[in-house]
Amino acid sequence: MAYVLHTAMAIDKAVLHRDRCIEVPENVSYHDHWTGVWQEIPDKERAYEALELSPAKYKLKCQLCKP
Repeated sequence: MAYVLHTAMAIDKAVLHRDRCIEVPENVSYHDHWTGVWQEIPDKERAYEALELSPAKYKLKCQLCKP
């Protein structure tokens, strides 16, 4: 199972999702200033580390998929 980190710098928030979450777009390589950056991460340890190292002020885990 892969994980996806969504970093939206416009609202200073990073959210960790599972790859099958309904909030994750089909094209995770898409990004811009307002919607943010979607990064696919292969394993759980790296995903949690990426969330902690994110420059965003608010670091959250998705409430829908609960990674």
